[in-house]
Amino acid sequence: MAITKLSNIGMPQGGGAAHLKNCITYIMNPAKTEGMIGGNSGTTPQEVYQVMLETKQEWEKEGGRQGYHFVISFPPGEATKEEAYAVINDFCDEYLGENFDYVFSVHTDQNHMHGHIVFNSVNRMDGYKYRYEKGDWEKYIQPLTDRICEKYGLPPLIYDKDNKIGKSYAAHYAEKEGRPSSEKIIKADIDFMIASSESWDDFIKQMEALGYKIRQGKYVTYIPPGFERGRRDSRLGTGYRKEEIQERIKNKGQEKGTEKILSPELSKEYERAIFRYTKTNLTVFQIKKIKIFYQAGHYLEEKNPYAVNQKDVRKNAIRINELYEECKYILNNEIKTEGELLEKQSMLVVKEKELMKRRSSLRSLEDKEMLNEGEERRRINAKLREIRHEKRIVNRIVEEEKNLNKEQKILKERTEIRHRR
Repeated sequence: MAITKLSNIGMPQGGGAAHLKNCITYIMNPAKTEGMIGGNSGTTPQEVYQVMLETKQEWEKEGGRQGYHFVISFPPGEATKEEAYAVINDFCDEYLGENFDYVFSVHTDQNHMHGHIVFNSVNRMDGYKYRYEKGDWEKYIQPLTDRICEKYGLPPLIYDKDNKIGKSYAAHYAEKEGRPSSEKIIKADIDFMIASSESWDDFIKQMEALGYKIRQGKYVTYIPPGFERGRRDSRLGTGYRKEEIQERIKNKGQEKGTEKILSPELSKEYERAIFRYTKTNLTVFQIKKIKIFYQAGHYLEEKNPYAVNQKDVRKNAIRINELYEECKYILNNEIKTEGELLEKQSMLVVKEKELMKRRSSLRSLEDKEMLNEGEERRRINAKLREIRHEKRIVNRIVEEEKNLNKEQKILKERTEIRHRR
């Protein structure tokens, strides 16, 4: 059987930014690619490199490992350039998404199609560095690529699928930190419903009552409420295929405790930082934010899980680290109302403009003052990073408040219409 070859090359720390730039230039070489280039960071090597560099500067992560280079190769005649492009495009979309700056290409200059992916070492959404550990390729990356190859009718690698479940880096990273991932949420919901189901059909009805969309065929696909994509039972690990769930329903008394979507360690860390504020007088605005945050990690512990907003609570669970950051922010800055939040937002916009104006004015200094200009520019850039980080948090909270207010208005209007009838 033909086997898809995959390899992973991490960029050495010693090579620095020059190595990253050279690697980007190499994989985008028009003589090798026939225009088969994609990504989310630009269309020229210089543009892609500059985007990655600016992400590093914004998060003050310019040192250390600069990026990662993955190579995905296909045996001669196994894949067309279009198929190779589709596989690599899907892989980047699912594994890296919008979290990392990346560029990819398909090289067509040899008798076998092979693709290159170069991505930034710094996460552009939260500033954390990508962490590759021994075994990650075999356990997370290779199976994901195999699944995508299978989607396009290309032969996947052969391995023990029970122990190698392909998943996105976001899910992989979430598991490492003890945060919820879509896989963990689905498994937790399945565990919960098994405990109250009498049969497979009853289980399906209860999952659908939670808001799940379920497709049954060769595999069972679970799509959680509020999510566009689902997960096949074959990707959830041992104990979650149809026949295994049926057996678990029969032997409910022998079930082990269900896995919580939030690890006990992370839950304690959150509680230490947030719930110490419950001893003080909190406003309605602050309490509402804490409640949303708490439910995101503990919604299955509610007396009646059906009473919570199924769509929102699961989407919130995926971004619980952002909710944690937002709660800490409003509590530490004593933001007690939505009005105070909007004032803070306006103030940050003004501060950012002032700093950018100061930085611009430095360009008019004489050459003899260039040294001092450089030091001042670094101070301004550091302050700008702080302001922009605050802005991201505040803007998220403001947007969430708008959405909540909009939903409440729609709900109120519907209630009034029903009463009039």
